Amino acid sequence: MGQAFNKVLGRLYKWMPAAARPFLKSVFLQSQIRLIGLLTGRSVRRGKRIAFLDFDIAYLEEFEYLGPGRDEVEVVSRHSTVSPGTERAVLCGLPGARRSFPYFPGYSFAGQVVKIGPGVKQFRIGDRVAGRVKHASGDSVSTDLIFRIADGVGDEAASFIELGIIALQGIRKAGIKPGDRVAILGQGLIGQLANRLAKAVGAGAVIALAPSRNRAATALVPGGADSFIATSAREFEPHSIGADIVIEAVGTPDAIVLAANCARAGGRVVLLGSSRGLSRDVDLARLMRARGMEMVGAHISNMPTSTASPGRFTYRQEGELFLDLLRMGRLSVDNLVTWRPTPQECNTVYEVLAKGGRDHVAIVFDWRGVHA
Repeated sequence: MGQAFNKVLGRLYKWMPAAARPFLKSVFLQSQIRLIGLLTGRSVRRGKRIAFLDFDIAYLEEFEYLGPGRDEVEVVSRHSTVSPGTERAVLCGLPGARRSFPYFPGYSFAGQVVKIGPGVKQFRIGDRVAGRVKHASGDSVSTDLIFRIADGVGDEAASFIELGIIALQGIRKAGIKPGDRVAILGQGLIGQLANRLAKAVGAGAVIALAPSRNRAATALVPGGADSFIATSAREFEPHSIGADIVIEAVGTPDAIVLAANCARAGGRVVLLGSSRGLSRDVDLARLMRARGMEMVGAHISNMPTSTASPGRFTYRQEGELFLDLLRMGRLSVDNLVTWRPTPQECNTVYEVLAKGGRDHVAIVFDWRGVHA
């Protein structure tokens, strides 16, 4: 029954004019939720979420979702942290980004469990949790994608968890040893988390690199980078950096070349940024061979799900480690937050991001008090 229903709606979708398809897609999703709820006996819940209706259009909308199924819990959100690179890429249609709408952004939240699905034993109603949930007032989520927040860790800090897991992958793949000279290219949120984590694992010197000094204040706090260099400065010379390890947290072909030129001969370049650009003239293989360097990818999609190995922690291990670092005070993220908007301000937030968002590092939506 469900498959036949989906096929009918799929045919209607193809026949509809392109301008009407986002509306039809919303109707389709709502109808699908109600049908599944009817067939499975799960309740239909109401909430609010941020949606990209088209390029450059963000909107806070009402939506419906199902109560928790097997091995799921229902959560209400308190905070969700914006992933500036990913969300701006989709909103602005940058190369390599998703281009179908409506699109529901966000994947890093903190909140509370309000209902338990069948088979769930590791969480209880009332637990504070953080994990992979979109920018929404609530939702049902698999227990594989959330973590319990320990006492002493604030909800806002815990809402960085997915960004923290991403940054930890870069640090782990970098293989930083005590005393290493580490340069981090790109001082957005991921880059600045990498500054602090590199310092926490014993880097001797952490050099923050970015086109301008707009984000120097948050990069140079105690526990962060030791120095900040603007790569657009006339006197900047990449080879003078001579880093043992360069973590590239931008994602463009030009940034990758610059990262390679900032590393010493025989050094290591870690690609932490998601690719957002196109180039036909970059011969990275030749560049790396010529200087005897190693290039390592560190995208979160390559993380093992269940079995760890040297240099490769699982998703759950990295998430638990991030929260432990916050709990022990070895990592602080509070002073990375430069904007705490309400979800009702989402369109303004994404207008700022679409223009580059250069004055901001971490933007955290405050969902407390938002009801369907």
